[in-house]
Amino acid sequence: MKGISRKRIAPYVLGLAIIAALVAFGGYVVYHSATVLVKGSLGAGILLLAVYTYLAPEKVQEAFTGRRARYGSNALVLFLAVVGILAAINYIAYQFPKRWDLTADKSHTLDQVTLDTLAQLPAPVKATAFFTHRMSRDEAQTLLDQYAFASHGKFSYKFVDPEAQPALAQQEGITRDGTIVLQMGDQTEKVTIASEKEITGALVRLMHPNKQKVYFLTGHGERSPKAFESTGYSTAKSELENKNYTVETLSLLKHSAVPDDAEVVIIADPKKPLGDEEIKALQDFLAKGGGVLVMLEPNVTQETNTERPLVAFLQNQWHLELTPDLVIDPLANPATVVVSYQYGAHEITTPLQTLATIFPTARTVGVPAPVPDGFLMTALVKSEPNAWGETDLAGLQKQQVNQDKDDLPGPVSVAAAVENSKTHGRLVVIGDADFASNAYYTAYGNADFFLNAIDWLSNQKELIQLNPRTPTQRVMLPPQQNTLGLILLLTVFVLPGSVLLAGIAVWVRRRRRA
Repeated sequence: MKGISRKRIAPYVLGLAIIAALVAFGGYVVYHSATVLVKGSLGAGILLLAVYTYLAPEKVQEAFTGRRARYGSNALVLFLAVVGILAAINYIAYQFPKRWDLTADKSHTLDQVTLDTLAQLPAPVKATAFFTHRMSRDEAQTLLDQYAFASHGKFSYKFVDPEAQPALAQQEGITRDGTIVLQMGDQTEKVTIASEKEITGALVRLMHPNKQKVYFLTGHGERSPKAFESTGYSTAKSELENKNYTVETLSLLKHSAVPDDAEVVIIADPKKPLGDEEIKALQDFLAKGGGVLVMLEPNVTQETNTERPLVAFLQNQWHLELTPDLVIDPLANPATVVVSYQYGAHEITTPLQTLATIFPTARTVGVPAPVPDGFLMTALVKSEPNAWGETDLAGLQKQQVNQDKDDLPGPVSVAAAVENSKTHGRLVVIGDADFASNAYYTAYGNADFFLNAIDWLSNQKELIQLNPRTPTQRVMLPPQQNTLGLILLLTVFVLPGSVLLAGIAVWVRRRRRA
C-alpha cells in the first residue's frame, strides 16, 4: 500500500519540480539577476527532485542505467557538442566584432573623416541624448550606435527622457527636444540635429576647446543679449554659451576697431544710424575674414535716414538688394508673418529642409542676378509664391494693403548669405530681428537657423569636410502582362498541381501494392 501511494505521488512531485525549475529560469530571464523568486524557485525545485528520488528510486536508477539512458547519453553528447560550437562562435564574434555594409551607397558606414576623428579622441566621450516619447529616436540611436561601434570603447551613449528627469535636463541646459550632449572631461558640446556632420563637428570642437567670441553691437538701441523680455535675446545668448561660444557686447563708439579675438559681430535691429567710423571698423573686420550677422526690421515709419549708412554699406560694398518694404502673405494670419519652407542650397539651411522658420515681420533681402565677381551669394529663405514685398509704406500705416506693379512679386527672399572669395569675410543679412528674440526663438526651426548662421560665420561649419553621399536611386519596373500571367500560372496552378499529382500517384501506388 505504501509502495502504491509512493508511485502515485511521485509523478506529481516530479511535475512540481519541473514547474519550479521553469519559474526559476523565467525569473532570471526577466530580472537578469538571482532575485528572491529565482533562488526560492530553484531551491524548491532541488528539494522536490530529492523527494522524487526518495519516492521512486527505481525510476531514477532506470533513468541512469537503462537502454533509454544509453540513447539519452548519446543525444546529450550531441546536444553539448552543438552548444559548445555555438558558444565558441559567439565568443569569437564578441571578441572580434565585424560589420558589413551591403548597401550600394554605404549609407550605414561612417565617413573616413569621422573614423579618423574617433581614433584621435584623447579621452572617452559620453553622449546623452535627451528625447521625449514624442520625438522619434530611431535615426539618432542608429547613428550613435555606429559611433560607439567604430570608437572601440572611446564613445558611449544613453537616452534620457527630459520630462522624466527634469533636474538632469535643467542641469545640462536642455531647452529643445532631441538635443544630444557630448561630454569629454569637463568640456561639453550640444548637437540639436542628429547627423554625422553635426556630431563629428562637435567631437572636433571637444578636441580643440578654444571658445569662439561673439560680440553684440550696442549703442544704437539694438536688441540686448541680456534682456529677458519678449523682444530680448537672452535665450539666444544662453544657447550660444551652451555651444561654447563666449558672448559679450561691443560699442564701436568706444573702440575704434573690432577686437582681434572676435569671430562674429551681431547687429540686431539698430534703432539709430551707425556712424562712418563704425562702418569702417566693420569693413576692416570683414576684410580680415571676420563674420557679421545683420538683422534689420522693416522700417514702416519711412525713417530711412536712421538705417541709411548701414544699408548703403550692405548695398554698395556687398551688393545686396535691400528694398524698404514689408513682406505680405495674404494666406498667413496675420498677413505680415512669413512662414517659410523654401530654402536656398547652403550649409546654413541644409539641416532645415524639414523644418519651418517663422519671421513675424520681414523685409526683402535680395541677391542680384548675376552675382558680382568675387562674391558667393545665396538667398537663404524665401516666402511663399503668393506673397509680395509691399513698398507702399504710407498705405501700410493706413492699413491699406493691395499688391500693385510697384511691389516685389513673390517669392521674395528675406535672408541672404555672402562670402568674399578673396578676403573670406562672411556676411549674413536677415530682414527680421524678431525671429531670434525670446518670444520666437524656440519656434520650429528658428533656433537652428540662428545657430547655423553663427556657426557658418565663425567657420565652425568648416571644421570638418565629410564626403557627400548620393543615395542610389532604385526604380522598380513592373513586369509586362504576359510575365504576370506566367507567374500566376506557375505559383497558383503548376506548383500546387504538381504537389497534388505527386500525392495522388503515391496513394495509387500504395493501393496497388496492398
